[in-house]
Amino acid sequence: MGLFRLNYKNVPGECVYAEGGLKFRADEKKLKQYFAPILPYVSLNDLIGEAVFWTMFAECLSTYIFPFVLYYKGVMLSIITALVALLIAKIYSYFFYNKILNYLVFFLANPLPKLILYAVFLVIFILSRSFAKIAVLITWLLGSFLGIYEVFTPIVYFPLVIIGRAYFQKTKEFLFLPPSDQILRNIGWYYARKFRIDPTKWKMYGQNDANKKE
Repeated sequence: MGLFRLNYKNVPGECVYAEGGLKFRADEKKLKQYFAPILPYVSLNDLIGEAVFWTMFAECLSTYIFPFVLYYKGVMLSIITALVALLIAKIYSYFFYNKILNYLVFFLANPLPKLILYAVFLVIFILSRSFAKIAVLITWLLGSFLGIYEVFTPIVYFPLVIIGRAYFQKTKEFLFLPPSDQILRNIGWYYARKFRIDPTKWKMYGQNDANKKE
């Protein structure tokens, strides 16, 4: 059993829901067909688990740098820095996969480390009577737990789709995958390269069925 391994719910002919609710638009059958060359080395549960945690990379980066910038640079610059870091990290996570960073996300995405870090800074701000920073710190942490960062996903994703359509016609299919599927495929390609398998020959979800109809 891998560290990232997660259970999932399969909806035949429609999609897969990972434990926690993240949706992948292909069902189990299509995913296993697509990732068949690497499944002898890594299970679908592990691939899905790694994808789930990697989708949290941008949020983790933004959440953990925020209190430090808030402490040293103040409210306005901390918000700007955290949002810029979030957007850049989201773009990075759509195109690249770093398993070492994902190990950090696996630990830091848990609520306990966040609460401990923010509690430390909360005490510091209380002792220094920085009431504005206290309010902003609590608000930012609550936003993290409520999933407020997800509003930025379309802000990043749709411009990438437009750019892909305009300038990268050959990679159009690659760019048009929804974010969760895009990340899952990146992880599959990461393992393909690791095991010296050519992933560019893999068929897209449902492409086998389309070829048969033709």
